Amino acid sequence: MNRYLLTHLTAEAARQQLDRVDLEEKGKLADGLALIALIDGRRDYRDAGYSSMLKYCMGRLHMSEDKAAKRLQVARVARQFPQVFEFISDGRLCVSGAVVLAPHLRPENAVELLAACVHLSRDEIVRMLAARLRPAAAPSVEPTRESPVQATSCQHAPGHAGTLADLCGTAGAEIGSTQHAPGHVGMTRRGRITPAATGDYDVRLSISEAEHEDLRKEQALLGHAVPSGDPAEIYARAMKHYLAHLEKQRFGVKPAAAVPAAAARGRGIPKSLRRLVWERDGARCTFVGTDGHRCEETRRLEIDHVTPLALGGATAPENLRLLCRAHNQHEAERVLGREHVQHRREVAQRERARAKVAAKASAARQQAAARVAADASEVRGKAGADSRSAAQQARHDDIHGALRGLGFNAAEARRGAALADTMPDASLEACLRLALAELTRPLALRGERLARCTA
Repeated sequence: MNRYLLTHLTAEAARQQLDRVDLEEKGKLADGLALIALIDGRRDYRDAGYSSMLKYCMGRLHMSEDKAAKRLQVARVARQFPQVFEFISDGRLCVSGAVVLAPHLRPENAVELLAACVHLSRDEIVRMLAARLRPAAAPSVEPTRESPVQATSCQHAPGHAGTLADLCGTAGAEIGSTQHAPGHVGMTRRGRITPAATGDYDVRLSISEAEHEDLRKEQALLGHAVPSGDPAEIYARAMKHYLAHLEKQRFGVKPAAAVPAAAARGRGIPKSLRRLVWERDGARCTFVGTDGHRCEETRRLEIDHVTPLALGGATAPENLRLLCRAHNQHEAERVLGREHVQHRREVAQRERARAKVAAKASAARQQAAARVAADASEVRGKAGADSRSAAQQARHDDIHGALRGLGFNAAEARRGAALADTMPDASLEACLRLALAELTRPLALRGERLARCTA
């Protein structure tokens, strides 16, 4: 007998059973969100071989990207405002509505906003927020462009919380330290790649005026190779060249023949050794979870020492591996201890902040010194002008203007014109010749040195 063939139920019994199942489902949903918040906050997904909670939900729980992103955003905001769990558990708030509400929740308004959203649909919550937060603006069903929640599209459900790149790298423990509201995603995407029915991929980009001008120049330069000027073909050519550039920049020039990479000393890893490890590990994180799942992360990969240098490890191929940033930090905490790694991270942050402050102070001192030098030069120029006769001042101005017209800067022109004061009886032509000889002397000396080197 088919257990889902429920024709034996009366209308009243079917409605009562549906109410009961619906309430149980909402309670299970709240329990699931609480577990997502727990695993995300403690970053337990790393032990299972995943680099982020979003990828854990997609890979382990087989959620769609949109569903995983929305539930992760709601779980993170609910960890800071536990009332959200209660509202979802008894059906007073839906997940899509919580996604819209998440960026606006604050400790001072959370109770009031949640009470105002009881049993409201997602669109009704948008209108309510528009009326409360933007009273002068006309209510709109769809959120604005600046909102972290995107409008309905053919690929995502209403109230889409963000994409894989938006939420993937954000650890739950770091949410509270950001400047955005809980659950807010501040990244703006100008492009999207979606699979097409033909097996290819549709790439949609929004480019600026300057980027469009660059594209037009590329179309003109490739007129012989790409007569149609098809942006897709130019994009493919550009990606191939850029990939070769990035590989050369990171791994150096690929040798014509296989050359064994020698071990290195210290923390520096030669590019040839980086290439060997990169190709050996398949350009993918090598961390394997407790259930045998290998991390699938291919972004933000780092070369890690299996046995750390602090414990006597060598910079050799057999002691190197590729790890994503999340698992690199996880392995460091496991081997060296979480307290030690956290301490070293705080020390590094303080050093970066100190270096940044020192750089700003140095730049400010240089600017102040430049202003003092400019003021002193101006004072000397005025003093010299006061001591010159009218004829000498006229000749000084003529030489200064001629040097400026030849491309010398203001300081060089003043220095060359000052030579005229030492030759009061010389002609204007002689003074100008002397100034040019003095100002171009460094170039002449450099030319002589180059000539001797190439002889």
